Amino acid sequence: MGGNALRAALNILIAAAVLMAMPWPSSAHHSFAAEYDSKNPVDLEGVISKVEWMNPHAHFYVDVKGKDGKAVTWNLELASPNMMIRNGWKRDSIKEGDQVKVNASRARDGTNTASAQMITTSDGRRFSFMANLNLDSK
Repeated sequence: MGGNALRAALNILIAAAVLMAMPWPSSAHHSFAAEYDSKNPVDLEGVISKVEWMNPHAHFYVDVKGKDGKAVTWNLELASPNMMIRNGWKRDSIKEGDQVKVNASRARDGTNTASAQMITTSDGRRFSFMANLNLDSK
């Protein structure tokens, strides 16, 4: 290689090293225990207002009426969409407008966020965090 080609290759390597060393924003994946408290369960009942099938975890939002009659929206986390599909879920297993009861583990940060453990729809279908438990479905 000539002097200019060597210098260009070296500049590319330096630029690549600088880019790799830069702090990039990322959505870090944390363990269940880091985010949720299994010793702090919450039972919710309300209407699903939104369902998001996206990585790294699917989420759904439930509007729950408080004791004062005002609706409070809860953000409920599920498994990854791929894992849910492998365990029998479909994109419409739960959907906007469904009346549901949810057993979940509250977030450690005290927000209205939880990890859903069991979802029961008004027609009796039950879904776990990972698997469709409605064995009687046709």
